[in-house]
Amino acid sequence: MFARIRGWFAGEGWAIGWAGVLFFAALLIALAVLQSGSRLLWTGQAVTGTEQRGIVFYHWQGQSYELDVPGYGSAPSITLYLDPRNPADAAVDSTADRVATSLGVGLPVLAGIALLVIGGTRNYRWKRRNAKRGTDEFWISRIPRAK
Repeated sequence: MFARIRGWFAGEGWAIGWAGVLFFAALLIALAVLQSGSRLLWTGQAVTGTEQRGIVFYHWQGQSYELDVPGYGSAPSITLYLDPRNPADAAVDSTADRVATSLGVGLPVLAGIALLVIGGTRNYRWKRRNAKRGTDEFWISRIPRAK
């Protein structure tokens, strides 16, 4: 099985190298997200609170907590994600933060997969093109033809 996969990528070190760089970048971005405050949007416990003049009031296991949020609005219901071990640590649900994180991790992964597909099918595409031209080998297609 590994020999077949190795055959797909024979001579395609650039594709594997750049895909590895992109996967590594996605891993670094994912680790940065897990270290930032927005990690609670992905790993936290959802609770509902009420906002009054830029302060969100919420309850967790019988205790009251409050969180300052940007703006001076009032909302009867706002979703927060909190750390159950430290309920005072919470983050307001934000679609923009979720999209930015998803794109920051997802785009390098998708680009890496695309490079692996391009690199893995290159030999097949070259062989098919050369077969259509009537040549069997790659180097023959590079020889200038007499006119």
